[in-house]
Amino acid sequence: MAHAAISAAEADRILAAAVLDDEARQDPLDAYRRLHEGSPRWTSASGATVVAGYHDCLDVLRRPKWGRAEADMELPTGLFRPRSPMEQNSRAMLLMNPPDHTRIRALVSRAFTPNRVEALRPRIEMLLHPLLDAAEERGQIELMEELAVPFPVAVISELLGVPLDETGRFAGLVRDTTATIDAAADEAALRRAEAAIGELVGYFLGLIEEKRSMPDEALLSALIEVEQEGDRLSIEELVANTLLLYAAGFETTSNLIGNGMWALLRNSDQMDLLRAEPELMGSAVTEILRYDSPVQLNVRTALETDELFGAIVGRGHQAIVLQGAANHDPEVYQNPARFDVTRFVDSKCPQPLSFGFGIHYCLGAHLARAEGEVVFSTLLERFSRIELAGPPPRYRSSFTLRGCERIELSLQV
Repeated sequence: MAHAAISAAEADRILAAAVLDDEARQDPLDAYRRLHEGSPRWTSASGATVVAGYHDCLDVLRRPKWGRAEADMELPTGLFRPRSPMEQNSRAMLLMNPPDHTRIRALVSRAFTPNRVEALRPRIEMLLHPLLDAAEERGQIELMEELAVPFPVAVISELLGVPLDETGRFAGLVRDTTATIDAAADEAALRRAEAAIGELVGYFLGLIEEKRSMPDEALLSALIEVEQEGDRLSIEELVANTLLLYAAGFETTSNLIGNGMWALLRNSDQMDLLRAEPELMGSAVTEILRYDSPVQLNVRTALETDELFGAIVGRGHQAIVLQGAANHDPEVYQNPARFDVTRFVDSKCPQPLSFGFGIHYCLGAHLARAEGEVVFSTLLERFSRIELAGPPPRYRSSFTLRGCERIELSLQV
């Protein structure tokens, strides 16, 4: 059935509401449906190209001539704020283009191969059990604060070599830093991010000095060794990317756990199906990533003149990639508003774009999937009943990174 197209101005209004209005942000699926029906690709009032369709988003994300905005670019202002000087000067690979991005990623990616992640799985399970022991004793848990945050924090700390007894004091600081990649972060949030980054940089500088004198087998020591040899990483790159790995290592996984549990609670038939057929867990985690993606939006910038959807665009032209909308494209996913843990059982259904695509594809994707599988498998095996024990959860104010504030659960063995 054909739908009438909507104007670019109306598409801008729909997207702005989903990003900026707290109530609309709670459930962006109606906005995505309207965009798919009326304007899955348009030029916004700011001049940026906005794409909501799966194939358009994939096209932009894998273009070699597109990347992160660079400091000398004159970027448009409009729906999304321009990059701050703090972001422009960052040495984190997430905000860099080749060749610097390539050399840093090549080093760090060694820790995140599928084989290394699978080798970590027993240790991942061991880190989870103490959190569930406490929940079982009480018969309840506030999922976000008591599991969805501390569990991935423990995992990424183990991987990097950050002492576990020190992580509690700065997990909140790390979360504050994510405002730097939130499309709609306000000035207050950016000031908090800058202060948090300053404090965390000081911490990691101190930890690096400790690791220099007492190295271990963890990733941070490996990164320091390369930096000491003068091979690849400057001290600025070392600190920036350690902080990036730490933040990315728990924030996305935390939201995967929370968003996934909320989806299962609203679709109890799918939770029952997973209990009956635990072999569906891999498909279920992929469906969670598609249905309620922890990352909803990305931005790419033309690094040189290029042709984009039939038009010639110059260096600095931006494309806003609505990954969350792409994951609900009815041309790609049948009945996309339905949560279906069997959707990805076979290879016919394309993978969601939740972890991005191309050279900036999330390094920790395998690790996040493994953590999600371990959490949901263990919860469903250990507890015969999992129910919402408080008000329906609300999503935090960030749009780019989508996650629940609180999820209060009652548990029965």
